[in-house]
Amino acid sequence: MKSHPDSPFSPLSSAPSPKRTLVWAKRIGLMALGTLGGFAFFTAAVAFPLSSLLVQPQKKRLAQLRSRHLRHLLHQKRVVYREVFFNSFDGTRLHGWFLRSGRWQPTVIALHGVTGNRTSMMRFALLLYAAGFNVFVFDGRGHGLSEGNFVTYGYHEVRDVEAVIDYLIREQQVREKTIGLLGMSMGAAIALQVAARETRVRAVWAESPFSSLERISAEYIADTTRLPETVLKPFTWSAGYVAGMRGNFSVSEVSPVEVAPRIACPVQLVHGAADLFVRPHHSQRIFDALTTPHKDLWVVGKAAHTGCFRAARREYRERLVAFFRRHLGWW
Repeated sequence: MKSHPDSPFSPLSSAPSPKRTLVWAKRIGLMALGTLGGFAFFTAAVAFPLSSLLVQPQKKRLAQLRSRHLRHLLHQKRVVYREVFFNSFDGTRLHGWFLRSGRWQPTVIALHGVTGNRTSMMRFALLLYAAGFNVFVFDGRGHGLSEGNFVTYGYHEVRDVEAVIDYLIREQQVREKTIGLLGMSMGAAIALQVAARETRVRAVWAESPFSSLERISAEYIADTTRLPETVLKPFTWSAGYVAGMRGNFSVSEVSPVEVAPRIACPVQLVHGAADLFVRPHHSQRIFDALTTPHKDLWVVGKAAHTGCFRAARREYRERLVAFFRRHLGWW
C-alpha cells in the first residue's frame, strides 16, 4: 500500500511523527475553515434577499388607493369620511380614512395584511359602517401612502395602533370604551399583540393570523424552496437576524401566541380550512393559548388565505356585525 510521504500513518514509521501529525492537522483545519467560511458567506449572501422579502415586501393595490373610483363610490353611497394623517410614536406619518357614523357609535379599527393598504379592508369597513359603526382604515407603516421603510409585523406596528387610538379619542372624540380591532393576516397578528397590552381595546376579530413570526417565516421559506426546515434553519435564522438589524426589531419577540394569555377582551379567530399560506394550526395554537372566557375559533371550509368572507359571505356578515355589537356596548 502506498501512502503520502507526509502522512503520519506512513508504513515506514511505527508511530506517527509529531511534525507530520501537526502538518496534517493544519491542512484539515484549513479545509474545515474554508468549508465553514464558504458556507457562512453563502448563508450571508442568501440572508439579505430573504430579509428583504420579510421587511420590504412589494407594495400592492397602489392603483386602487390612488384611483378616484373608490372615492366616487364612497360619495355615491353617502359615506361620511375624512382623509386624515397623523404621526406615530417615532414620527412616522400614517395616512387613513375615518368613516364616521356618529360620535356615540362604537368604533372599529381595521388592519390590513402585508403588501396591502386601507383599500384591502374597504369591504369590511363599508359593511360595518352600514351597520352603524365608526370605522378607521389606514395604511400601515411601509404600506400605501404611509411613511416607513420597513415592516415589523407588530413590533413597531403595535405602537402605531396605539397612536391611532390616541388620535381617535383626542381628535375625533370617539368613546374610549367602545373600540374594537378587525385584522387580516398580518393585521390580525398585530391586532392580537395590541390587545395583549392595550386595555382600551374591547374586542378583536382576527382572520388568518400567524402564531409567531419565526414559525411562519420558516414555513414560508420551506414551502418556497421545497427543502426541509432542518436544512434551512441556518438560512432562516440568518434572514431573521438581518431583517431585525435592518428594521430595528426582534423577530423572536413578534409572537401572538406568546402574548395571547394576556388578552382579556373577547377574541373571534377565523381561519380558512384550505389556507396554505398561514395554515389553520396557527389560529389553533393561539386559541389554545388564550385565557379569556370569551374566545371562539371559526374554521371556514374550503376558504383560502383571508378568503373566508368570499367562502361564507352571508354568515360572515352576520357573525362580524353581531360580534362587535355584542362586545362594544351597542346603544
